[in-house]
Amino acid sequence: MAHLKKIEILKSNWDNSDSNLFVVGVYDDKTLTPIAKSINEDNKNLFDEAIKIGDVKGKKGETHLFYIENRRVLLLGLGSKEKFDSNEVRLIAGNASRYAIDKKIDNFLVECFSNQDSHAQAMGEGLVLGSYQYFDFKTNKDEKQFILENAAVIGCESNHFQRGVLIGQAVCLARDLGNSPGNVATPSKLASVAKEIAEEGKMKATIFDREEFTEMGMGGLAGVSIGTDEPPKFIILEYMNGGDSKPKVLVGKGLT
Repeated sequence: MAHLKKIEILKSNWDNSDSNLFVVGVYDDKTLTPIAKSINEDNKNLFDEAIKIGDVKGKKGETHLFYIENRRVLLLGLGSKEKFDSNEVRLIAGNASRYAIDKKIDNFLVECFSNQDSHAQAMGEGLVLGSYQYFDFKTNKDEKQFILENAAVIGCESNHFQRGVLIGQAVCLARDLGNSPGNVATPSKLASVAKEIAEEGKMKATIFDREEFTEMGMGGLAGVSIGTDEPPKFIILEYMNGGDSKPKVLVGKGLT
């Protein structure tokens, strides 16, 4: 499992950070994000000059690297302001993580492109999801594997951003299970992971084996899994923090 485990929320000015890369944004109408605007004004309108020349257009995903006072500053294209929703924030934040990985730059800092609650959450999700890599069964063991381990954000509301980070990490766990071959991600493995999730999230985990759920009348499940040496599992996770509200039940099938 290779992805960002923790992202710091910076309270001080960007130039007080020891980050090796700072990411700010520009829209396709050529307007800069607040910190990008401040950097531009403090450095002889450096970004404005690049925009006037025509190199910087602000298209979504566009990247331009500047060197300011011995620091790398990445001006990232954000696309249209009118279309700049949570999904766009998530994708663009992921681009920032991918850029850092491609350039092998650890410890980078990103400006929070919007202070809306949903955007702050999407920012956390995108940074983590963009950092995801799966190395468990990589054939060429001699090839150096660069893993992004350190990142920080400035300007995001803490609670919503951290919620996004947690969601991103949960998706990465699901990706690891999905990427694992069938002889690794067995029913027993899924049951073990479910127990770990329950313990960490203060949930109740119940695992039924073949004999138990057959007696309960679930012969269809028992029949499907009869052709394998791996014992099937029926997994129930219960989270009871909803008070008196009606329960929400999700039913799924794990393919192993």
